[in-house]
Amino acid sequence: MKKLLLFLTVSFFVSSLSAQVAMSRILTVKEGKEKQFMKLAAEKTKKFNSKSGQPAYYTFGIVTGPDSGKLWRVQVEDEMSDFDKVDTVGNDYWQSTVGKMHTTANTQHWWRNNGSSYEPKNPEYTPLKRAIFYTVKANGGKDFWRFRSRVAEAMKASELPFTMDVWSCGSGCNGNVVMVVFSHKNFGDQFTKNTVEFPKLVEKYNEMFGEEAYEQDNARLEESLEILWGRRIVHMNFLPELSSPASMN
Repeated sequence: MKKLLLFLTVSFFVSSLSAQVAMSRILTVKEGKEKQFMKLAAEKTKKFNSKSGQPAYYTFGIVTGPDSGKLWRVQVEDEMSDFDKVDTVGNDYWQSTVGKMHTTANTQHWWRNNGSSYEPKNPEYTPLKRAIFYTVKANGGKDFWRFRSRVAEAMKASELPFTMDVWSCGSGCNGNVVMVVFSHKNFGDQFTKNTVEFPKLVEKYNEMFGEEAYEQDNARLEESLEILWGRRIVHMNFLPELSSPASMN
């Protein structure tokens, strides 16, 4: 099940049953300690987070937004109860090597929405992540999830070559926060997908759900969002040397 999270690696968070959970935190590495931190954190990850049965961690460098330059590190599990199994040996090793080199903030729990997510049959390695964070009004869930689930259906019907993963924040967020992650090879690939592939999605959406359905449903989604911080976008780069291998399950 953990391999499903590889929207973060080969592809990077309530329309279906929860299939996977994650716990994320933001790391701020102290100035002048970046190179040493990366080396030691990579060694820790290889030693304690690279084999079956060990906790799986995935790390990203934040590129844009107020946290740019920091790291986003995510632990992946199949269900919430798995977080009760604390890796004391690995955690002690982390603290003894890099504990004093960084600070940790903004710990959050996420769970994946399978029915609103989409992955092509043969996903490419796409290390650039474009994460859109939505804050949904208390009464806006119906319109928000109608659009998100229909987008996933249209992408599947179109067999589009890019990944979309949808995650809901279960704890640690202000309001009803949903993260939608699109994966790209690089910024050039993102531009190509937005200009060449995205129109195909809109065409298929209207074909499946009615003329101008995309525009109408998207407008309802916009109305479902909070006025303040209703939408924000953050780019991140996947860091394989600080991450568990894709083969873990």
